[in-house]
Amino acid sequence: MPTRLRPAWFIALLIAGLSGCGGGSTTVDASTQSQDATTNAEAVRTPRTPAPTPVPVPTLADVGNRLFNEVSLSASGKLACATCHVETRGHADAAGFLPLGGADGTHQGLRSTPSARYLDQAGAFGFDAQGRPRGGLFWDGRANTRQQQARGPLFNADEMANTDVAALATRLRALPYAGDLRAAAALPAAATDDQLVDAAVNALARFQAEDTRFHPFTSKFDAVQDGRTTFTAQEQRGLAAFNDPQRGNCASCHDSRPAPGIGRALFTNFSYHALGVPRNRSQATADPSFFDLGLCGPQRSDLAGRNDLCGMFRTPSLRNVALTAPYFHNASFATLEDVVTFYATRDLDPARWYPTVNGQVQLYNDLPAGLRTNVQRGAPFRRAGQPPAITPQDAADIVAFLRTLTDGFALPAGTQ
Repeated sequence: MPTRLRPAWFIALLIAGLSGCGGGSTTVDASTQSQDATTNAEAVRTPRTPAPTPVPVPTLADVGNRLFNEVSLSASGKLACATCHVETRGHADAAGFLPLGGADGTHQGLRSTPSARYLDQAGAFGFDAQGRPRGGLFWDGRANTRQQQARGPLFNADEMANTDVAALATRLRALPYAGDLRAAAALPAAATDDQLVDAAVNALARFQAEDTRFHPFTSKFDAVQDGRTTFTAQEQRGLAAFNDPQRGNCASCHDSRPAPGIGRALFTNFSYHALGVPRNRSQATADPSFFDLGLCGPQRSDLAGRNDLCGMFRTPSLRNVALTAPYFHNASFATLEDVVTFYATRDLDPARWYPTVNGQVQLYNDLPAGLRTNVQRGAPFRRAGQPPAITPQDAADIVAFLRTLTDGFALPAGTQ
């Protein structure tokens, strides 16, 4: 039986044969042939080591997600963005929970937490062609971008209470993922305090802009608009009353039409109004000489001389409104039913909403007397002696419709 050639010799013979096919007279030294054959044989037997997989650089949005939930960015070590902007509550206040801030974790803020959802179309604060204020973030529109908005709570003495940029930068450097923040922002290891803080607020802004949880458009209302389901009879009546300028007139501010560029209704036109909501006599506003004047201050000062704007606050989106109690800038109402009834009876039954002192109702008591003419009139508000624009049935129907604006709607099984 013939002896089988060993692989190295076989390859050597093959190489020699190929060399001979060239037609030239060059000869190859036998030792060189043996060395080359052995090298090629090793290459056949030894698999090549794969190149290492590159470590992915975290994105700003990824880091922003972690920062959004990071309590160590606060002076108390107990407060994060997510503490007040709770995902299951439409990224607004948690029901029945009053978050406390400040360096010692005992400070109550002046205003309720607005939802962080559906803010991408707010635009910068300014005035329209008729001189009406629009746009901006926060209840008073003092921030023009999500980056500016993110800075606010980080340095607010009643919230996360960082005393200055250096204090916040120190906390950022101490994070176990500080390197990820620098990498995502393309910063050097020796980044300055300002660079780190800018990177952090950019990351928070990017997270909210890119993560669909902040603009999911997954409510029953959206499913109806897409033709995937229908309203109940009560919900349909509620939408009609909501849109009717002679009844609810809600849509005059909470626009139910698709917004330009996105094809979905935002249920706000980002305008400002003084609604005369009752004073919330809680800890932060217990001082009877203190007034939160919205556009006129105290948290912005550039419009302090515009008395015609005092008491005005931004119109929030009504998406997820069933989840975002308490309501209005001062958290003065706990239920949607009370909110709608207030609109219907504010001026028809003022004693129901405003306290009586020495037999006199203190109408619009959350504004100084000289500024109460700023309070909005017109439907659904009515003058004393007039019938209400909204009947009790209308109010119940409107509330039923508002509940269709909650994200996370799912069709019953088998109907999709």
